[in-house]
Amino acid sequence: TYKEAFEHAGFGKWHFFLLLQCGWANASDAIEIMCISFTISSVHNSLKISNSKLTWLTIVLFLGMMIGGYIWGTLADSWGRRKVVIFSLALNGIFGAFSALSRNYITLLALRFISGIGAGGSLPVVFSYFSEFQPNNKRGSMISALATSWMTGNVIAAGLAWAMLPYSASISANSPFGDQWRLFIIICAIPSLTSAVFFYFMPESPLFLYGKGDVSQTFKVLKLVNRMNNPGKDFPPCMQTKLTAALREEIAPRAAMASGTVQSGYRSVVFKLNTFFGSDRKTRKKSILMMCLYFVIAYGGYGITMWLPTLMERTEINSGSPCAAHAKLNQTPTNNNNSEMYVDVFIGAAAQLPANIASILLMDRIGGKIILVGSMFLSGVSVLFFWLVHSKTQVIVMSAMFNGVSTLVWNALDVITPEMYETSVRASSSGILTALSRIASILGNLTFGLFMDYNCSIPILIVACLFVAGTVFSIFLPQTRNIDLH
Repeated sequence: TYKEAFEHAGFGKWHFFLLLQCGWANASDAIEIMCISFTISSVHNSLKISNSKLTWLTIVLFLGMMIGGYIWGTLADSWGRRKVVIFSLALNGIFGAFSALSRNYITLLALRFISGIGAGGSLPVVFSYFSEFQPNNKRGSMISALATSWMTGNVIAAGLAWAMLPYSASISANSPFGDQWRLFIIICAIPSLTSAVFFYFMPESPLFLYGKGDVSQTFKVLKLVNRMNNPGKDFPPCMQTKLTAALREEIAPRAAMASGTVQSGYRSVVFKLNTFFGSDRKTRKKSILMMCLYFVIAYGGYGITMWLPTLMERTEINSGSPCAAHAKLNQTPTNNNNSEMYVDVFIGAAAQLPANIASILLMDRIGGKIILVGSMFLSGVSVLFFWLVHSKTQVIVMSAMFNGVSTLVWNALDVITPEMYETSVRASSSGILTALSRIASILGNLTFGLFMDYNCSIPILIVACLFVAGTVFSIFLPQTRNIDLH
C-alpha cells in the first residue's frame, strides 16, 4: 500500500531539510506583514498621507491575503502544491518590491494589495504540502516546529527595521528616491523571492501525486526521501509494482478524487466551497466548528496584538488603566520608529518561544485538541487581565502571556487543520479557513479602532467572551492525533 511505501522511506534528514525550506517560506509571509507596520510613520512623512488613509495600507494587505488564501488554496488541489507555492511566493515578492517604487498613494495601495494576494496563498498551501510528508507520530511536532518560523520572521523584520529605518545618510543615498523605507521594503521582499526559487527545485507532494493516480511520480518522490533518510537502503524492486496494484484496487475512489481535483482553475475555485462543507452532517459540523475557531483566534489575536502599542502608550499617559477617562485618551502620541517599538516586538516574539517549544514537545503526546481547548481558555483569561494593569511594564507582561497562550492556539490549529481534511480538499480547506481569518482580523482591528477612544473595555470583553466560546467549540472537534492522512 501507499502507507507501506511511505513508511519505508522513513524519517530523517529529508524532513529537517524540508522544515528549513518550508520554514523560510512561512517566515517570508511574517516579514511581509510586519514590514508594513514598521513603515507606517515613514510612509506618512514621505507621501504626506493622512492617518486615516494609512490604515488602508494594512487593510488592503489583509484583503489581498483573504482573496489569495481562497484562490491559491483551491488551485493547489488542482494544480499541485509545489507549483502554487512558487507562483504565490513570486507574486508576493515581485509586487512587494515594486511597491517600494510607488510615488503616490493609489499605486502603493494597488501593489500592496497584489502582494497580499501572493502572501495569502503560500501560507495555507505550505502547511498542506509539509504535512503530507510527515509520518503520523512526528506530524504534530514537525508542524509545530514549522509554525515557529513565523516568530523567526517577526524577529528578522524587527531587526531589519531597527537597522534600516532610523535615519542614516548612507542608507538614504542608496534607497530609491532617498527614502529609507523603500529600500527596507525591497529587502523584505527578498525572502519570498528566494523561497520561490528554492521551491522550484523541490518535488511535488507524494500524497497529492498518488491521489491523482500517478504512481510513477509518487514512487520517484518517495525514493528521493528514502535516499536522504536511509543512504544505501533502496526500495525493494517489487514495491513499485505492488503500489501500482494497490492503486488499481482503489481505482474508483481515486479516479473520483482525481476528477474532483483536476478541474479547470476557475471551476475549482467556484466549487470547492461545496466540497469544504460536504454533503453529510458530520463534515458540515466539522467545517463550521473550524470556521468558528479560526474567526475567534484571528479576531482576538490580531485585534489585541495590533493595538498593544496604543494600550502601552495610554497606560503611560493615564498613569493607570489604559481604559481610563476619555479626555486623556486623545493625547496618545504617535510612535515614530523609536527603538522602544522594536524592543517591544522582540519581547513579544520571545514570549512565543516557550509556547512553541511546549507545542513541539507535547503535540504528538497529548494531541492538538487538548492543547487547543486549554490554550483557548487561557487566552480568554489573559485578555481579562488587561483591565488590571496600571503601568507599561504590566502591559508588556500581560501581552507576553497573551502571546504565549495564543501561539499555542495557532500551533494547535496548524496541526489539526491538515488532519481534518482529505488530500483532495486539504489545501482548499486551509485556504478557505485562512481567508476567513483575514476577514476576522480586519473586523478585530476595526472593532478596537471604533471603541478605543470611547471605552477599550468593550473590545477587551468581546475578545474574552469569544475565546470562552472558542473553548466550547474546541471540545466538539474530533480527536485527530496520529491519524493517517488520506
